Amino acid sequence: MSSSKAIGTYTLDILPVSQLRPSEKINVPRARTLGKSIAETGQWTTPILVERRHFIIMDGHHRYFCARELDLSFVPCILLSYDDPNLNVTYWDNPTQVDINRIIHAGLSGNLMSFKTTRHTLNGTLPSCAIALNDLR
Repeated sequence: MSSSKAIGTYTLDILPVSQLRPSEKINVPRARTLGKSIAETGQWTTPILVERRHFIIMDGHHRYFCARELDLSFVPCILLSYDDPNLNVTYWDNPTQVDINRIIHAGLSGNLMSFKTTRHTLNGTLPSCAIALNDLR
């Protein structure tokens, strides 16, 4: 089902959930609450930010968990590069820049960083979507 749709300056890609690599741990109760909300609406409305070279999740670890819990095969994503001038990567508890290699290593090794270690934000509005969950199964 892999497809793309341009949204502003970014492209919405529908990627296999199995292709994504987390880099941080999550708060499972919080993720389950989010999953219930997604299931109730029946639509996926916020794409996951993903590093384009290794498919490491930048932002959306809880949504990734939800996709797996909801037994989705695909999930909407925005593929980004760490050299994107609109991307800011800091620590949640500290506004200093993060060593990107640490994130890549965590995603590739499976040795996940703690919950809410890094904060990935885009300047401007994050593209949204409205895709029926049944279309992602």
